[in-house]
Amino acid sequence: MKDWFYDETSQVGVDYGDKAEADVYDERMERFRNYAQEARTFVEKLNFPDLSRITAIDIGCGTGAFAVHAAKYLKQVHAVDVSGEMLRIARSKAEGMGVSNIHFHQAGYLDFTAPKPVEVINTKWALHHLPDYWKQAALLRMNQMLKPGGVLLITDWVFLFDPDFERAMDEVVTEMSRNFSQDFVREAKGHLREEFSTFDWVLRGMIERAGFEIEHADLEVPLAAEYVCRKV
Repeated sequence: MKDWFYDETSQVGVDYGDKAEADVYDERMERFRNYAQEARTFVEKLNFPDLSRITAIDIGCGTGAFAVHAAKYLKQVHAVDVSGEMLRIARSKAEGMGVSNIHFHQAGYLDFTAPKPVEVINTKWALHHLPDYWKQAALLRMNQMLKPGGVLLITDWVFLFDPDFERAMDEVVTEMSRNFSQDFVREAKGHLREEFSTFDWVLRGMIERAGFEIEHADLEVPLAAEYVCRKV
């Protein structure tokens, strides 16, 4: 690797390469996420006539909670994450649920290469780990891994423009404090300080310049903004 290349294994924010953090990840997430429902909603949005022929890549798969449910509907899933600790849990989860059509890869956006082009790439709450220059590189690489007409689904924390940025973010943190655990709020504050979420208008430009058409964007909850993109 060139000495100027971004190192995805150098974690920003929470260090999910740490065993202690990996071990409590699902406990935190399951307080407000229903992975089985997320997987059902995911495959419905794909709108492919025969899901059993579809291969997907899940980049930033974490503990595999989403990937193992999505794999029940698809031909196969490539689950990709830079954290060996998260993948350790993901493999155990797949084995425990009897899901065998998942291939696990310890890699990131910038060094994973699909064995062959796929129909779908999903990436959820992971793209913000990259600074904007490297987000663009990641989007270009994901485009290359998709078949013509393939679908990219991005879910992430994005920012909407507000000239009074301090007041706007205080309101976000206050609202989170009302609805989520203190552990979650602590993690979110770390995200704001140290991670690389970007503005919606910036991310849209990156997506389009990487060779995608944005078919749908849901910004109702900026903490979970979703973009459904198709390779053009």
